[in-house]
Formats: sequence, C-alpha cells, structure tokens
Amino acid sequence: MQFLQENPIIPLFLLVLIATALHNLFTISGAKKKAEKKAREAFGQIPKKREVKDYIRDYHQYVTEAEGATSAVDAITWQDLNMDDVFARINTCASSVGEEYLYHLLHELCFDKKELAQRDRLIYRMEENDTDRLRLQNALLSIGRKQGGLSFYLFHAATKRLKNAWTYTVRALLPFLGIPIAFVNPVYGGTFLIVAGLANVVTYYRRRLNLDMEMETMQQFSAFLYAARKIEAERGDMLREFGLDLKKPLAIFKRMGGFIPGRARSMMMELEEITVFFRAVFLWDFIKYNHTIEHLDRYQAEVREIFRVVGEADSAISVASFRQSLPYYCKPVFQKENAVIFTELLHPLLEHPVSNSGHIDNDVIITGSNASGKSTFIKTVAVNHILAQTIHTCTARAYALRPSYVCSSMAIKDDILAGESYFIAEIKSLKRVIAYAKQRPCICLIDEILRGTNTPERIAASTAVLRALHETDSLCLIASHDIELTDILKDLYDNYHFRESFIDGEITFDYQLHEGPSTTTNAIKLLAYMGFEKEIVAEAARRVKS
Repeated sequence: MQFLQENPIIPLFLLVLIATALHNLFTISGAKKKAEKKAREAFGQIPKKREVKDYIRDYHQYVTEAEGATSAVDAITWQDLNMDDVFARINTCASSVGEEYLYHLLHELCFDKKELAQRDRLIYRMEENDTDRLRLQNALLSIGRKQGGLSFYLFHAATKRLKNAWTYTVRALLPFLGIPIAFVNPVYGGTFLIVAGLANVVTYYRRRLNLDMEMETMQQFSAFLYAARKIEAERGDMLREFGLDLKKPLAIFKRMGGFIPGRARSMMMELEEITVFFRAVFLWDFIKYNHTIEHLDRYQAEVREIFRVVGEADSAISVASFRQSLPYYCKPVFQKENAVIFTELLHPLLEHPVSNSGHIDNDVIITGSNASGKSTFIKTVAVNHILAQTIHTCTARAYALRPSYVCSSMAIKDDILAGESYFIAEIKSLKRVIAYAKQRPCICLIDEILRGTNTPERIAASTAVLRALHETDSLCLIASHDIELTDILKDLYDNYHFRESFIDGEITFDYQLHEGPSTTTNAIKLLAYMGFEKEIVAEAARRVKS
C-alpha cells in the first residue's frame, strides 16, 4: 500500500488500462449488435454488387492445382456466362472463407444426387430457422471479409516457414541469462539483459517489416479457428445432421492459441500497443508464427476440412438469402432423358426478365434478329444447369435436366499478344467443345458459330461441326443468324426462333421462344431506327433484294 502511495503513477496507469478495456468492450459490443442487425435485415435482399476481388478466386485455384478439377466449369465457359456476376448476385457471405468457398462451389458441378440433396437440406434449414442462421452468422462475422492469403497456407504452408527458426527461441532466452549474472555482478547482468533485449527489439522491427502480410494472415487464421470453435460449440450437432463435422478436425488445434482471435483483437488494440515491446524483446511473434506454420503444414487435411465445413455453412446462408430474394425459384429435377424441361425460366441477373417455358429434347438451332434474345436464352439455360448442379437451385417455376457437363463457345476474343486472330481463337474454342462432348454427356452452347470467316466457308464448316456434335451424347443449343443452317440441318436439329415487331417506326421484342426458324430480319430496319442517313438505308435495302 505504501508502495502505491509512493508511486501514484501505477494505479493511474492501471485505471487507464481498465477504462480503455471497458470502452472498447462496449464499442465492440455495439458494433457486434449493429453487424447482427445488418445481417438480419439483409437476408433475402438483393445484395449490392461487389467487385470479385482476386483473393476470392484463390481457394478454387489452389484446390484445382492440388486435386484436379475434372468436373469444374472451365474459364472460357465461366466468362461466356458472366458467372462472376452471377456469383456476385448470390454472394452475401459473412466471411472471406465463405466467399472463397462459394466461388469454388459454383465451379464444381456435382453429379451425386445425394450430396446435392444434403446441401439443399442445409440451405433449406438456413431459410427456415432464423436462430440457427443468426448464430452461425454471428460466429462467421468474427472472421470478416478481408484478403489475408489464408487459402495459400492450406496448401503451401511449408514454403512460409522461417529459416533457422530455432535461433529465435535461443535469442528469446538470452535476456533471461542476465538475471543469474546480476546476482554475481549487477552491472554485468543488467548490461547483458539490456543489450540482449535491445538486440532482439532491433531484430524484431527489421524482420517484422518483411513479415507484416504473413502476420496478418496468422491473425486471420486465429480468427478462423475462433469462429470454427464457436460454431462447433453452438451449432456443431446441427451441422452433423448434414454431414458437416468440425469436432474431429478441431481436436488437433485444441490447445493452440497465441494470436488474438477475431473481434477481441479490435477490443485490445491499445493493450497490444503496450505489450508490443515485450513481444519484441522476447521475439514472441516469430516463435508463435513458426509454430503455427508447422501445425498448418503437419495437419493440412484437417485445416482444409475445417475450411470446407465453415465455407459450406456460410455458403448455405448466402444461397438461402439468394433464394428468398428471387421472385420465385425451384429445386431441379434430375432425369435420365437427354432433355431440358422448364417452366417460366428467368435469367437471375436481369432486373425485368421475361420468362420462357419449353421442352427441348433434341439439338436445336435458334435463329432470330439482332437483340431479340437468342444469346440471353441459351445463357439462361446454361446458368441454370450450373446452379442446379452446384447449389440445387433454379430460377424457374420448374426445371428438369439430365446431369451433364456445361461448356460453351460464345464471347470469343482475338489475342493480339499471342498473335491469334478472332477466327483462330474461335476454332480453338469449338475444338474444345467437341472434345468435351465426346468425353461425357454435355450441354453445349454456341453463339454465332464461326462468325469470323466468309459466308460460304462459314456455312460449310458450321454444318460439319454441328453434324459432329449431333453424333455425341450431348444436348446442343446453337444461336445463329445463318438461316441456311436451319434448312441444311433440318433433319438433325430442331428449329426455334425469337422475333421482333416494328410498329409506327418503333421496334419491340417479345423475348419469347417460338417454334420453327426465323422468317424475319431487322438489320437494315435497325439502321433506319438508329438514325442512319436515308441514302445508306435505301442502298442497303436495294442490295439485299438483288
């Protein structure tokens, strides 16, 4: 007591610490309630479009490199179908782990009906049970959405080990040697302690500059483990009903700690500034970092499983919200028949979509005028094939399909750097589609086949390519302006079309799928509609007639 009276700065210092901790506790508590309220209100709403940042692609990339991806939607088809935008439309994940996993999930076509049904049951649980959903979201929010490179460590942790890590342990013990020396010679002991401590501080700050990103990732890993433990404690039994088990893989990390988890780190920022000097003197961050890396490397399978379960849970909530945000949706029906049957089918990205219904049980050529809806329709079918076989959800009243791989050749671009023309790029893309169709049952989408060459050769080559595709066990949807193909291939391909109307100089589209080939064109009328000079329009019309 007398010591405290003689040193009033100490109780004042302790009072400041307690006041700071209480202030941060109330601040974090308020932020937590605000985040939970936001999550509750956002459920079932169309999310604001967010950029698909590079880190979101990481997990899928590393899984593909490590395990292969024989059923994954390839990069060309993904781009053709604007799947980044579809992902952004679905994504309301509370954590970066969920975002990365959902991105991967939408790539991986699943042909196992039981696996899809089990995923659907979890999604439905998130739709119907607010308590389960909000408890999971509360835990997931502690991970946050931030780029930290965690996925890299799931597969390549060994490459991030510190060289000669044992030296940090040795150097951390050196300051303690000053204590016994001080009993013999206080001056030598004190000097040794100060010099060893300052040398460690210098090493800490110099080395820490190069490891800042890695240390941030370790904080993210700690938050990830914290969230997984909380999910297991509060909803572990519920997740096991859907084949998702955190208990076993988490047992490996039962006694692992050291980095400050999740929201607690924000609450303790001021305290961290005070403790950083002691961490520097004893090189604690480096010792703990390397210990964590060793665990990540040794128990890769367990860490990946925790990531998968947490990602699956977060994705399920996101898909449940997506379903609720749609005007309507259905669960797919898988059949043996090589056909697609749909009722009031919509594209999920359109603000004011026009629905279509139909039964396509043979390869089809879809013709029609510019902007009439051909490309959008075949994209809608392809996107729903992907959603059906990944998140067991379709944007239709009813949707039946045969399980099949999805491949397309649509948004072709020339490659100036590679010295490839548009036509060469198109040929390569078509060759890839034919290869897929010969390997397995597919649904093949082609838009404006071989548009990069002259008309006679385009018609001849297109006929040969489409005949070859028809001989495979696939369903082909071809959008084309070439009316000639509808007659040449009428015995092999069914014909459908989209049409337009010109009334009082105004063009209107009904965006409805009609049977038979198109009998109208609108290119020259569109010249007039868009305000081209009358002489140009008249000459174009004369040349068409001749």
